[in-house]
Amino acid sequence: MTDNPWIRPDHPIVIAHRGHSIALPENTMAAYRRAVELGTDMIEADVNITRDGRLVMMHDPTLDRTTTGTGRVSASTLEEVLRLDAGSWMGAEHVGTQVPTTEELLRFAAEAGILMCFEVKGADPDESDRIAIDLVDLFVRHDALGWAFMSSYHHRAMAVAKARVPELLLAPERLPDHVPADPVQASGQALALGAPVLQNHWRFATPALVEQCHADGVALWTWPTTEPEGIEISLDVRADAVMGDDVPAMVEAVARRARLAS
Repeated sequence: MTDNPWIRPDHPIVIAHRGHSIALPENTMAAYRRAVELGTDMIEADVNITRDGRLVMMHDPTLDRTTTGTGRVSASTLEEVLRLDAGSWMGAEHVGTQVPTTEELLRFAAEAGILMCFEVKGADPDESDRIAIDLVDLFVRHDALGWAFMSSYHHRAMAVAKARVPELLLAPERLPDHVPADPVQASGQALALGAPVLQNHWRFATPALVEQCHADGVALWTWPTTEPEGIEISLDVRADAVMGDDVPAMVEAVARRARLAS
């Protein structure tokens, strides 16, 4: 048996991917707030860094896709990023939406009592390291170490942050994520980082992978469980969390499984 509280296949966590991003601009306070209103257990959100060293919530290392700006996030100051429109790309009704800072989201999560998973992004490995170090320092300042995970494809960045703050909760992405997993090797990636969780694409989630992770004391989270197929397969293999853009779809599926099991 394991004492890892994140292993919970009978009561999997619902994680809102970039907030309730199926209906609202991703990684914005509107998407995060709506996810909480709809009953998510956790919010997954992405972190980049500005030229003046401030952490902001944005998936891409560039501004072009989701804001009215252009170029790398790290080439703009915080003031410049906050002046951008982060909602009009999704529709006229979202004009004027602002990019949140990471501190703003941490304050919101603490007030809402919601779990968090912050994914370290960055334009290159050195930038990812900077983000991870500054992020874990923010966790400490906001007393978030018990309820905020750090995740990333950049395993070195997570290792640097955990060396700085050993109690940091990590949820690494499996590498590589676009091919089937070797269960022992996959679970080993989490163990090497001292992480209680491994993230894996739902297409490659299998009972063997989940069983190996659980045997090693590692929880498995699947993503992007936005469509019914991904949600149902994840629940079939007994994943410990589902992460997708459509919060009600995940909440309903998890509740239905619980009713059937009772």
